[in-house]
Order: sequence, then C-alpha cells, then structure tokens
Amino acid sequence: MATLRLLRLVSLLLLSVTLGPLQGTSASHHDGSIGVGQEPVADKQATFRQLWDLLGQTVGESIVRAVADHCHNHLRQHQEDQQHQPSDADNVTVQPSCQAQPEPLPETFSQDVSFDQKDRACVRSCLQLRDQGGAPRDGIYWFTGMPVPVLCDFSHDGGGWTLLLTANSKSWDLLSVKSRREGAPTMADDYSILRHADAIRDLGNGTRFAYRIEAQAETGRQRWGGVWLAPRHYSFVDETGGQTDVRLVRRFDSWYYKDAGLHSRMPWLRGSDYRENAVLSTSKRSSRNWHGTLASHVNAPENYRPSPWIDDLAPHSGRVLYWMREEEL
Repeated sequence: MATLRLLRLVSLLLLSVTLGPLQGTSASHHDGSIGVGQEPVADKQATFRQLWDLLGQTVGESIVRAVADHCHNHLRQHQEDQQHQPSDADNVTVQPSCQAQPEPLPETFSQDVSFDQKDRACVRSCLQLRDQGGAPRDGIYWFTGMPVPVLCDFSHDGGGWTLLLTANSKSWDLLSVKSRREGAPTMADDYSILRHADAIRDLGNGTRFAYRIEAQAETGRQRWGGVWLAPRHYSFVDETGGQTDVRLVRRFDSWYYKDAGLHSRMPWLRGSDYRENAVLSTSKRSSRNWHGTLASHVNAPENYRPSPWIDDLAPHSGRVLYWMREEEL
C-alpha cells in the first residue's frame, strides 16, 4: 500500500511539473512559498530531475518505468482532451458574407431594414452572374463592390445586361440623367445610374463593350433600337459627342441612320447649354433637330412624347431603356 501511495504521489508531482498544477495538487508550503505546480519552468525541470533520481533510488528501475508509463498515459490523455475541448466557436454557425447563387431581391427591398451585406451577390455584375451559370432570373441584384443595386436582364440578346437608364418623361437635366432613384431600379419609371456605368464597363477585359437601346418599351421589348459595340475607352458620360466609332450588331425594327433619327454615335450628354432640348442623345451637336434623343430636358417643347425619335417611322421615343454589358457577348 505504501508503494502504491508513493507511486500515485510521485506521478501527480511529475505530471504537475509537466502540465502545470492539477486539481487538488497545487498547495503552498508552510513557509508561504509556492508549490511545485506553480514554479517557474527552470525550477520545474530541476524538480523533475530530483524526483526522478529519488524515485529510482527508492523503488528500483522497474517501478520507475511503471511511473514513466503512467505519466505518459496521463500526458497523452491531457493533450487529447485539450484538442477536443469545446469552444464558443464550435457553437456558432458561420454565415456567408455574400450569396454565391443569389435570387432577385424583392422590389420592396430598399425599405427592408433587415437587408445586409450577406444578401449581396458574390459576383460584381449582371454579366459575371450570367457567366457563372445556374440560370439566374431577371430582376434586381446588389453586387459586391457596387454602391447601388441594379436591374439585370438575362432574357434578351444573350443576357448579362445592366439597366442604366429608364426615360419615361420629359424631366431631365445634366444632374438627374447621371443619378436618379438609384436605390429603386425599374423599367416602369424614370431612373438612372449612368454615373456608375464606366465602373461597370471597367470590369470587362475585351477591347469592346456592348450597349443596347430600346424605345417605346411600353409597347413591348426590343423596339426601335438595337445593340451596339463600342471601344473599351468610350465613356457613358461623354460630353464631347465625338464617340462615333460604334458598330450596330443587332437592329430592332426596320430603321436606318439619318439626321432626323438615330445617329451612328454613342449617346452623349448634350445638355451643357441651357437652351438645349436634348440631355442624352445620339444626335450631332450641330444638328438643329434633336431626334434620336433618349432623355429630354425638363423645359423641352411638348411636341414629342417624351422625345423625338425617328421622324417617319417612330416619331415619339416613348419609354426608353438604356442598357450595357461590359463584354461583347
């Protein structure tokens, strides 16, 4: 019995030296000094050697080996317990920081106070969402890196289109044409995120990007416009009117370029002169007429609803939709 008690005591002391104080073994000496389990590391090592030598002299080599095995088993069990020790992190469900396969946001999402970063799409544009697969649906998305939500079209002309502007009335100027109701993308009312278009364009890698214009959208899609390709460096907020190296690759309805109609020019901000009727237009600066205009000035004449388009075929623009895609296809 004395030998067993000695083995248990020495084992506990050796484990205390190795692991730190064990429950019930840390105590203070009668002189107030700290017990074995609380000694500095160097003192613990010295104590360990003294105990080991003492044990070997007292009970012999076979007992020493038994104590060593006992200590080793305790040490291994202690390490395994530490590895499997539950933590607060084990009880926390990690929420994704964004949606890899997002669904369109509800139209009322801008009033939803629960909307958060985790509801954003992980990709950065309508085109990137199209290209990752999964058959995304038309609708409103908020992409990572975008300061505003956008409306995506995946159903027409190859998909991956971002709506930049909806012009439904004669109520525009150079400020509103760049930014209007940004938090509520819609094809039914006046809306614009034109000031963000160049940033979306820069997400592409090719030499050209695509833009699309649809007129009289209240009567149906893909009317009196088309799809164009433009050089990568062309800007959606150009004020020079000199961006004419554009190529029509798809035509909606039967029309042709002419002075009193659409021009072979990327839409530009023409309304720098307060006397201008056109704010965003394809017409030439020198032209007295303003046909081919996407958005008209708030003080423009009431002759057209809301802007002049193609005089003999579609004289009124009706509701205009202006889209972009940062790659050709």
